[in-house]
Amino acid sequence: MAARVGLDRGRVVDVAVELVERGAAGESPVLAEVAARLGVRTQSLYAHVNGVEDLRRELALRGLRALTARLTGAAVGRAGTDALDAIARAWLSFAGEHPGLYAASLRAPGQDPELREAVAAAMAPLQAVFRSWGLADDDAAHWYRTIFAAVHGFATLRSGGMFTLPVDVDETATRMIGMFVRGVERDARPRRAR
Repeated sequence: MAARVGLDRGRVVDVAVELVERGAAGESPVLAEVAARLGVRTQSLYAHVNGVEDLRRELALRGLRALTARLTGAAVGRAGTDALDAIARAWLSFAGEHPGLYAASLRAPGQDPELREAVAAAMAPLQAVFRSWGLADDDAAHWYRTIFAAVHGFATLRSGGMFTLPVDVDETATRMIGMFVRGVERDARPRRAR
């Protein structure tokens, strides 16, 4: 197979995103799948990505940037409990609509400055809400972890078909988000009273 005209790193990652969105959540495409989809030999991809780990890194960046855009968009024009509610719902919505890309975004950044920056950007909308409430850095970090763990767990269970009880899943999400809101408000109240 001859190399296709117009093939570049961005196009390789675009195809990987398409594949990860069609596959099972958490499954990264292998280079052979990407190459086949592009109509090139696998070794031709090495001119654009440095192997499967580099491709997974790019998928994580794409996922984090898309998640950041969704969370930031949800927060615009909102404050306080309304912002927290909108951000949590946007997070759940993104994970449900893009399970493959969401799963790909879950990559520890290690010492990779670009991944660290992307993770920080994804955290920024919630961090802004916490700052507006005057939460101490430690409290904000604990609440971020709590919300991340709960939203991620909820999204994972939902995408895996694990919510089988005959009650409305959206109502469960509403109650979970309500717990966050009440908890953060409780922790912020003493600081706001000062």
